[in-house]
Amino acid sequence: RRDEPPARRDLSTRWDGDRPARVHTPNGSSITGRHAEDGAWVYHLTVGEVEHEFAPGLTATCWGYNGQVHGPTFEGVEGDEVRIYVTNRLPVATTVHWHGVFLPSGMDGVGGLSQPVIQPGETFRYAFPLRQNGTFMYHAHHDEMTQIALGLTGMFIVHPRRDPRPVDRDIAIMLHEWYVEPGTSRPDPNVMSDFNLLTMNGRAYPGTDPLVVGHMDRVRLRFGNLSPMDHHPIHVHGHAWKIVATDGGAIPEAGQWPESTVLVPVGATRTVEFVADAVGDWALHCHMTHHVMNQMGHDVPITTGIDSE
Repeated sequence: RRDEPPARRDLSTRWDGDRPARVHTPNGSSITGRHAEDGAWVYHLTVGEVEHEFAPGLTATCWGYNGQVHGPTFEGVEGDEVRIYVTNRLPVATTVHWHGVFLPSGMDGVGGLSQPVIQPGETFRYAFPLRQNGTFMYHAHHDEMTQIALGLTGMFIVHPRRDPRPVDRDIAIMLHEWYVEPGTSRPDPNVMSDFNLLTMNGRAYPGTDPLVVGHMDRVRLRFGNLSPMDHHPIHVHGHAWKIVATDGGAIPEAGQWPESTVLVPVGATRTVEFVADAVGDWALHCHMTHHVMNQMGHDVPITTGIDSE
């Protein structure tokens, strides 16, 4: 049992070289940047096709960042100057939008409005200060219906210099939905309803890593939702949490209340915190029943070939 709160994390110290990751992304990774001589933090993202496994036996050709779906969780610290080099290895143009992040218009990543699109083979440099802290996202903002549907999304987390609410476990989960027609090799971006696959960090059970925490750990879960069409009511068993922040900022304690389900709207983030005070194995899932079961409906052929009987 942890009777004392975790020590306050002070991120005001400068590092030489790489900075350690602070957030765990199940089935994924973090990109924390490298400290340049001029004091900026430098990041590299490469956009390209990825052969991605959603679950054992279910693989499709998607689009991702740095060879993974979804892209690595971006981690920075409030006050940092960042430079992010984005190289396009797709056969079509793209851009990157830093969703919810306050920055100059020219760095906002909307092709044809705030920047020229990044053509195949080109590299674009995004440079801006991190003026706020919180849980944000990044995604393609050119031909969005296709590029987001094929997986071009990721979490973008900015830590405060001093964390006023330190936790033992800090976990990021990106929600997404897809339509993979049985017998085809890639998701169909033209589908606007009847999605047959819900994923957390690009994976579906039983391909998902468990969230392992200690008894009485203080746990922070950061949910992001860049699904094409659906909101997701994420439900935890055996516990209740409080929503402590959105992508618009922290929620004062007087405005928080306990519940066991948080609705994560399309294009939004929700950050919840709780104490893991109940020992055991507990489910965490979207409470839309078709999303709980994915394609395991009765007498419906499914892409993994499982006998649903």
